[in-house]
Amino acid sequence: MLENVGEVDLEFFMAVEDDGSVSTYETVATFHVEETDEDFIIFAEEGAQEGEELEVMVALYNPAEVVEGNAGMPLVTLYALENEEQAELVEAVLHDMMEEE
Repeated sequence: MLENVGEVDLEFFMAVEDDGSVSTYETVATFHVEETDEDFIIFAEEGAQEGEELEVMVALYNPAEVVEGNAGMPLVTLYALENEEQAELVEAVLHDMMEEE
């Protein structure tokens, strides 16, 4: 049985893909939206080289569902964005992150 590991460092995490395979990703950022009580994770495939353009992906996730996977790496269930408002919110957050750099 998988056990919730609670608040964990999600620097790297594993996710089960639609086909049942498991992939490892690197977390770019996570954020919570109080108004909608939604948690978002922005991530990239593990192994991107320094200086390479980073292709990021985004999903909803539930921190309470994060469990310990193989080798102690967190296993995260990812959920697709549900509407245009969520996509626009994430785009604004990414824009703000890029301005800060």
